[in-house]
This record gives sequence, C-alpha cells and structure tokens, in this order.
Amino acid sequence: MARILVADDEPSICEAFAAVLAAEGHEALIASNGRDAVDLVRSARPDAVFLDVRMPGLDGLAALKEIRAFDRAVPVIVMTAYGTLDTAAEALRNDALDYLGKPLELSKIRQLLRRALHARTDPAAASVALEPATVEPQPRQLVGQSPAMQEIFKRIILLADNELGVLVQGESGTGKELVARAVHTSGRRAAEPFVAINCAAIPETLIESELFGHERGAFTDAKQARPGRFELAGQGTLFLDEISELPLNLQSKLLRVLQERTFERVGGNTPIAFRARLVCATNRDLAAEVAAGRFREDLFHRINLVTLNVPPLRERRDDIAELVRSLLAEANREAGKSITAVEQAVLDRLRARDWPGNVRELEHVIKRAVLTARGSTLTVHDLDFDAVVSPAVPEAALERILAPLDAVAAALVGLGAAAGESPPAMHDAAMRRLDRALIEKALEATGGNQVAAARLLGISRSTLRSKISNPASDT
Repeated sequence: MARILVADDEPSICEAFAAVLAAEGHEALIASNGRDAVDLVRSARPDAVFLDVRMPGLDGLAALKEIRAFDRAVPVIVMTAYGTLDTAAEALRNDALDYLGKPLELSKIRQLLRRALHARTDPAAASVALEPATVEPQPRQLVGQSPAMQEIFKRIILLADNELGVLVQGESGTGKELVARAVHTSGRRAAEPFVAINCAAIPETLIESELFGHERGAFTDAKQARPGRFELAGQGTLFLDEISELPLNLQSKLLRVLQERTFERVGGNTPIAFRARLVCATNRDLAAEVAAGRFREDLFHRINLVTLNVPPLRERRDDIAELVRSLLAEANREAGKSITAVEQAVLDRLRARDWPGNVRELEHVIKRAVLTARGSTLTVHDLDFDAVVSPAVPEAALERILAPLDAVAAALVGLGAAAGESPPAMHDAAMRRLDRALIEKALEATGGNQVAAARLLGISRSTLRSKISNPASDT
C-alpha cells in the first residue's frame, strides 16, 4: 500500500481521487491548498503527489518549488484546468513527473499513479530535469488541456535545447507556426531571430533568392546584394512553412545545406555558415509525397527527426473555451472593445461545429463577433457563421482532384460531336450536371445543412438556395 497526497481545493476531485486510490489499495492524504500540501510532504512523506495548480494561498507551482527544495525524489504530477505552454514548462522544469489536464480521466490517473510509484522505486524512470530557459512573451500563447495539446507542450519543452530538426504537421489553420515559435522561444535560442517563410507563397522564380539571398548583378533586377532568410536567421530559428511546396531542385540544394551547414548566395561563391535551427511545417502527408516522387526521400528523413502533429480543432473541442478566452483578449485589443464574458450558448455552438478552417477560422468568427457585439457579453446573436469562407483548396491539390475531368470533357465533346450537338449545348448540359452533383454531395456530407454545404462549396448560402430552388433541367 502506498500513501498518495492529493492537493486540490475542489472537494469533489479529492473525493474521486480517494475512491480511486482506495480501489487500488492505497491510502489518500488530502490537502485543500498549497501550504497544507507542502506541510504534508514534510510530515507524512507520501509516495506520490497529485498537485493542482490553482489553489488559494500558495498555488501549486509555488508549492512544487518548495517541495523540491527539501525533497527531490517524490514524484509530483501537476494538475490544471488551464493548460498553457508556460504552465507546462514551469511544472516540468521543477521536476514534475508529468502534467495532467482537467477534466481528469480515471484511466489516465491510474496510468500516472503506476508510473509515479515506479519512479519512486526506480529513480531512473523519472523524467529528466531540464535547464531553465528564457521564454519571450508571445502575442498569442499555445493553449489547450486536451491530451494531444498537453503532449505537444511536453515535447516542446523536451526539444527546446537540442539541435534536432523538427517537422510540424497538421491541417491548415491549426497553428503550426505558433508551435514552431514555441519551440524557438522555449529554448536557448529565444533571444535570437525567428525567421519564417511560406514556401507556397513565393513564386518559383524567386524562392531561391528569398531563401539564400543574392549578389549584385546575379539577375536583371539584382541592383544590390541582399541576404536571404537562411542568413537573416543567424543563430536563431528558420521556419520553412509548407515545405512540401519547395521545388525538387531546391530540395536538393536544401539537403546539401543541411549536410554541409554552408550555402552561397545566388550569383556568389563565398560560403556562408548556416547556424540556425531548422523547423519545417506541412499540411500534407510527406511520406505520400515521397512515394509520389514529389518530395525527396533523403530530405524527408533529414527534416523528420522529430515530428509534432498538431490536431485539428474538431479533435480538441474541449480546448475551445480556452481558445475563445485567448482570442477574445486579442480581438478586444484590436477592436478597442472590453467584452468580458461569453454566453454558454456561444460555447455550445462553437463546440458543435467541425471547423474545417481550424483555429484560424475560429479566430475570424470571434473577431467578427467582437466587432458587432454591443454589450460586454458575447451572445449567440453576435455569431456570424455565414460570413466564414472555407479555406481555399491548394492549387496542386485542386489540380489532382480535377485531373480526371480532362478525360471526361474529351469524351463528352467527342460524343457531342458524334451526335451533332453544338459545343454550347454540350457545355451547358455538362455544367448543369456537375453543379447538381456537387450540391447533392455537399448536402449529403453535411447532413442536409445548407449553411455548412455552402461553406464546403465556397459559395454563399443565398447562392446555394437559389440553385436548389431553381434546378436546371438536364435535357
């Protein structure tokens, strides 16, 4: 039997813990604040501690520091309903064994309890202590209490002070750049530059110069020498967003730079040292891109030493309340408003959505709602989902989707010519059929929800209604 200290100011949580511990054959010690928790660790010498962050008087993180001042061995699991990267970093850097988000899951409690007791008997099993790092204030913090986000927090802290390349994967709008910035600001490079470039946003003819810079006279408009992003990053972090869009010839050059840690400007021959850490991101499956011959396999393995998978918002709905709190503060600053509360009905509506545009789409909804809100509370009447535009389909992806239509179009034109139909008649018939099929599939995919179907198709609800109420004949 082990003695487990549970420190939380919510009696219901303490009672639930006591029941779980009793069922496991352990004794529960209860504290309702940080000061009592520290005193109990001193006097009762528990085998493990579950410590809430927000408690009256001495909070959980301060209590953890005091505990570590006289007991470096007792396993401590920090609990909180307010998950942020800073909280996770503070807990792990003070030798917390793990970080547990609320609402608590019984299976997770049992799993961590077994791990804590194992760490107590086998100190080598405990987590590795990390050196403190400077964390720069950010315009927006990573937040989330979902298990997936908590895992990202922990991995960011563990990655912060090494030199491994990091690949951040996730759908558009999930916050991949925010994750990359967190990797940067959580480590010893925090005071150095963070330089980002979106490989999909730069024309292919300019991307090499943007990355590596150019010398004067390297090409027609190069009237003076100019450093590229690799040079500007210095000893900081270079973030290559949408790395999958990098042309194959530049993928080869990037691989060489990563192997040799030097590069030359376009039109130059003087080697320049590449001293930055590289973090890449993509919304595509790079392994599939490699298999299709669109991405170099050797480069894939080079940048994929550590992968952080950012979950889509529909898989972390429990984080929406925290995200709204963060986004609301930002929207208030931008709009000069002071909205201090959100109706529960608003959160219910937001949690019910699938968010194809992820956190970026949620951000637009909140900012628009703040602009139109009249009082100090955000209400469901302030929400405007109709104005939300679906994220654009990447051009390359759209090309792959529509490629089969080339063969269909050729066959239709051939049939039309054989039947003696004029090209305009064939065109109109084909477009009507395609239009109808798209609408039917969109309505089927959204369960008949016209607002969602319009968003999926990238058209307005009124346009969709017009097409439904005035169907064109196929004959």
